[in-house]
Amino acid sequence: MQVDFVFDPQKVQRQGYTVAGIFRVLEKNFAARNLPCTIQGDCLSVTDRGREGDFSSLWSVIMALLRKEWFVNTAAACTWHDDDGTEEDVLSQAWKVRGQRMA
Repeated sequence: MQVDFVFDPQKVQRQGYTVAGIFRVLEKNFAARNLPCTIQGDCLSVTDRGREGDFSSLWSVIMALLRKEWFVNTAAACTWHDDDGTEEDVLSQAWKVRGQRMA
């Protein structure tokens, strides 16, 4: 499993943040669950370690992020890559978590 996060630099700046700062927040949250992050260009990726609880740990962080206005307002993409090759646009589902329709 892998999740890739990309942020819109202009939206990030308008919110008063930096992409590097957002990456640090994500790294901190995933590190608390012992999930490794890598940064390549404008993309931060987090992967599982093959442990039984990794799936729920990944989704715990993702769900918390989807509830945060700053995340939804700055993220350009959040893509889930499953081990079987399927991909899911997690960001497009944020309205379900937040209980409102996305514009």
